[in-house]
Amino acid sequence: MAAAETAYDMVSPGPTTHSLMRTKHISQHRLAHQPVDLREGVAKAYDVVKEGFTDTAHLIYETAAREHEQRGMTGAVGGVLRQIPPAVVKPLIVATEATSNVLGGMRNQIQPDARQEESQKWRLGDQ
Repeated sequence: MAAAETAYDMVSPGPTTHSLMRTKHISQHRLAHQPVDLREGVAKAYDVVKEGFTDTAHLIYETAAREHEQRGMTGAVGGVLRQIPPAVVKPLIVATEATSNVLGGMRNQIQPDARQEESQKWRLGDQ
């Protein structure tokens, strides 16, 4: 009976993690602002990777702490287990955004005119 209760506590959802997640909406400005050169692209890529790992670690920690407060150790373990799928996918998303920054910076350094043309194209689309 105790094993069944423990298993139930581990897999049943606890407090919503949406309140824990600081949803980040990528603004049109952030997507439209491409790095000027390779140096800026690498710097932005570094920031994206650092921020991604920090956010993931923070979310796992907060989930475990909240679940531990409400359900004890089994709740904390269950909360961490429920965060594994997003924690596995997040590095792929972060790597994609970082690669985009590096490649965008490289392209804009090689062809600075392409950046200006793209900026004009998107500016005309907003009107």
